[in-house]
Amino acid sequence: MNGEMEELTEEEKERRKQEQIQYRTRQKTTNVFMFWSTILNIIVTFALVIILLVVFSVIALKLLPLSDEVKTVVFNAFSIVALIGGIVLGFKINKMIGRWVINKWNLKDKLRDEVLNQYKTRDEYEATIKNKKTR
Repeated sequence: MNGEMEELTEEEKERRKQEQIQYRTRQKTTNVFMFWSTILNIIVTFALVIILLVVFSVIALKLLPLSDEVKTVVFNAFSIVALIGGIVLGFKINKMIGRWVINKWNLKDKLRDEVLNQYKTRDEYEATIKNKKTR
């Protein structure tokens, strides 16, 4: 390795150094973006689960004229639906917000491609795959 570095020209050394700096900057930006995206996802999912639980509780316990035994079963079923629905909706909303943030603050050139692929629409992702195949 030492012999190889000595053979490199100053321009090549500087180019490699700049590429390394750019890679680390992109890595750091990606990590910060993913951290805040995860925090947002947790908050949104938690809020949606709570909201759905309240709505389904009102429906099951107040609006449906059922006996107490049936209300318990219906409430339990609604609780499962609220949990799963909140998680799924949380992921979808997080993806929409992430896509908006990437476009709003022009982060496409600042984030790694693996992360950008998570926030692309299906058509954008398929176009990316098609472009990679034609290269």
